[in-house]
Amino acid sequence: MELSERKRRILCAVVEFYNQTGEPVGSKRLMELLPDALSSATIRNEMAQLAELGFLEQPHTSAGRAPSPLAYRFYIERLLPGRALNPAQCRELEARLRERAREPERLLENAGKLLAELTDCTALCVAHGGADSKLRRLEMVPVGKRMAMVALLSDRGVVKSRIIRIECELTAETREAFGNLTQTHLLGRPLAEINRAAMQSLAVQAGEQMLPMIALLAAVAELAREAAEQEMLVGDSGGLPQQELERSAALLLRQLWESTARQQTGGIGVALGAEAPQPSPALREMSLIVSPYSIGGAACGLLGILGPLRLDYANVIPSLRFVTELVGGLLSQSLEE
Repeated sequence: MELSERKRRILCAVVEFYNQTGEPVGSKRLMELLPDALSSATIRNEMAQLAELGFLEQPHTSAGRAPSPLAYRFYIERLLPGRALNPAQCRELEARLRERAREPERLLENAGKLLAELTDCTALCVAHGGADSKLRRLEMVPVGKRMAMVALLSDRGVVKSRIIRIECELTAETREAFGNLTQTHLLGRPLAEINRAAMQSLAVQAGEQMLPMIALLAAVAELAREAAEQEMLVGDSGGLPQQELERSAALLLRQLWESTARQQTGGIGVALGAEAPQPSPALREMSLIVSPYSIGGAACGLLGILGPLRLDYANVIPSLRFVTELVGGLLSQSLEE
């Protein structure tokens, strides 16, 4: 739907005023907010037409108007000012995320907490899983004489890692045996087949390295099980009960999954609870913003913000976009290393 430039300016002012104050806005207040010398009568006439088109609502008996879900959708897609984080903010966020860059799970958890702090909303991280996904890469790196980090990457980009203790000293022969078993028996195999029983049988083939291999392959089986599941990490609940949070997020994520999560090129997706089929009263006042993160060019999961419909989209969306791109870059760099 197309709107005149004057209607667009008025609608933008209504949305942004309501976002800041939570109060309906009237024509006299809009006269003060708009840079153009528009009369109160002209603004009232334009607001009446916007109400007829479904963009404005009158929540109370007062003369003030509030944006409808249709207004929010139009604002997000057509009117949202293009903003970017300032260089100082970017440096601070990057420094905080790099603290956990070598621990993929902790990096995602840290990103969720950071987004919750930036937006004062609930932050979500959803990693693509699936029992039919396959093992793409597996690494074992000694971090001590009897400790090693095992890292797994699925073909859907799910990253899992764990540091484990071995009962005997790790040697070059142990690492070589692990690499040979990985190359010969595990790469390209469905994660559902990489279970504890299969790994115990495989450890027997390691010969003299069987003892350390039992512990290493047991860790691989556990990581494969975790990677096969779709998981949601919550950075901060924002005061929502956990059950309501999971239900609301799942409903809104379902709206966005096909259109956004599976896009290889990424992009921000916004779901408004009021647009959901038969939304509950609580869901109607919520919005979900998601951005896919990529590892090595492949879409791997989502970072998202679950918050109120009345949200500062102009600042939240650039923050989410920057953190998502940074997470994807750090994960890709970690895997290369």
